[in-house]
Amino acid sequence: MSANNGLTGALETTTLPIAMTISAFTAIAWYLVIDLNVVIWMTFKRRHGLYFYSLLCASWGIALFALAFLMKFFNIWENPYISCTFITIGWYAMVTGQSLVLYSRLHLVVHDKRNIRWVLYMIITSVVLFHFPTTVMTFGANSDKADLFATPYSIMEKIQVTAFCIQEFIISGLYIYATRQILKPGGTFQKKRTRQVMMHLIYVNVIVMLMDITLLGTEYANLYEIQITFKSALYSVKLRLEFAVLNQLRSLVFPGDGSGGNQSSSNHNHQSRPREGTALRTLQGQGHQADEAAQSNNYTCFASSNKPSPLSRRGEDDTRVIIATEVVVKTEDASKTNQGAGTRTDIVANGRTSRQNGKLSPSSSEVEFANAGY
Repeated sequence: MSANNGLTGALETTTLPIAMTISAFTAIAWYLVIDLNVVIWMTFKRRHGLYFYSLLCASWGIALFALAFLMKFFNIWENPYISCTFITIGWYAMVTGQSLVLYSRLHLVVHDKRNIRWVLYMIITSVVLFHFPTTVMTFGANSDKADLFATPYSIMEKIQVTAFCIQEFIISGLYIYATRQILKPGGTFQKKRTRQVMMHLIYVNVIVMLMDITLLGTEYANLYEIQITFKSALYSVKLRLEFAVLNQLRSLVFPGDGSGGNQSSSNHNHQSRPREGTALRTLQGQGHQADEAAQSNNYTCFASSNKPSPLSRRGEDDTRVIIATEVVVKTEDASKTNQGAGTRTDIVANGRTSRQNGKLSPSSSEVEFANAGY
């Protein structure tokens, strides 16, 4: 195995185009890392949770990984063990951190906790099976026994790149499958923005999978120095795309939250929500009687939550369905409110409307938030 491609030690010989390519990919990675960190610190108001920390970990890992390989290739850090130490730390943070970013938002579209748990097990297993052995090979290939470790390291490098690409294929595939399942009911409840965000989620994950295929191509072509620097640029692009679309997805599922997308748990402050009723909207009268209605009537809608909706699944946190029993439409005649009369309450339940004066009906109905697109 020739050592002039940077597999063992520094680049012994290189050409100007290859050196410029290495520098260009490193510059792209650093630029996107700086841009992403600025956006992260400006976006997040509550800086905690798996999503926040995995984003920082992955982005800083990309920068460290690119820097360490640049120092190694051009022999700026003459001690190979220093380079390998920083390469390994950056590689762990970059690759596994990226998977954790996707994992931390998977509950927004996948509501089967078993599937989410298996994804976590897969990430942990990958660390043990592919990170640890490759680390040993990396230090061995850059030690005094480089000739002994060069070939095993080259083989292990291909195995681990393939394994981590397959891992991202699986996670991206789950996003695509779950999103398509959500979009199946059509436009009955889903608004334009919902479908747009969901389609963006599919597109981004397809692009991520295509990027991983190009990375595999450079690896199996034995372009080690190109593959390594291309990997850092590729992961920075993927992380930037995923950050954008996952933030859109979270704002769709939890509208109006001021956390900047920083909620790693699917519970999302359930205990802080009102239990007696949730105000929906106050509408002025419109339609063919708009003028008369606007002058005399106000319509107030709210959802009561005395009973769980049958659409919510037991033992699962299904944020798509609000726990509600009734939709109450209260009509007030402004011309008669001073006399204490003219108030009518309409109970909408199971497709039927019953009217009462000041007393709620015990009948229940299923209320879904069309605004969330489910």
